[in-house]
Amino acid sequence: MSTRPLPIYSTELEFYTALTRRDERAYQFLYADVFPSFRYWVLSNSGSEMDAEDSFQKGLLNFLLNVETGKYQLQAEARITTVVFEYCKRVWQTELKSARFRTKATLPDAIDTADTADVVKDLERMDVVEAVRKSLDQLKGECRKLMEWFYMDDLSLRDIAERLGMKESSVKSKRYDCAEKLKAFYLKTATQQGL
Repeated sequence: MSTRPLPIYSTELEFYTALTRRDERAYQFLYADVFPSFRYWVLSNSGSEMDAEDSFQKGLLNFLLNVETGKYQLQAEARITTVVFEYCKRVWQTELKSARFRTKATLPDAIDTADTADVVKDLERMDVVEAVRKSLDQLKGECRKLMEWFYMDDLSLRDIAERLGMKESSVKSKRYDCAEKLKAFYLKTATQQGL
């Protein structure tokens, strides 16, 4: 029996419109519909549960920023859940190609070469940058450092673990907790700014 959530939108356009309005139900549906199959795909492609969560969060953020900035426009015949899966898949494929995984992971046979989301350009939008800055300002101590090092300085979890004097597995857990806090601060800040 399928455990996929029932669609709450009658058309892709209705779903896309809900995403542009930051409808929390749309985000929840994306997570419930896409994450289980994406997690299975990552686990089948040299990844762990934590790798799946990290890649999913980054891919979903890339997609949502592209929706928000208008860089992603709904195309006829496109299924949003399929597009989000592809965004997340590219994040994991990039991770597999990075030096962190070269010695212990094999690349998938086929790599999708479609346009890659450019988060840096999206973040240049001043209102989004301001919301992110305000959100980061609300994080304290190690959480703030960890987020800046991981997302802005693109340091590996191993490098961050060395800087913080922690085990890499502990840094992975802490990064996830801190990302959840940052996401909550961002959603609150973005709502206050009317983004």
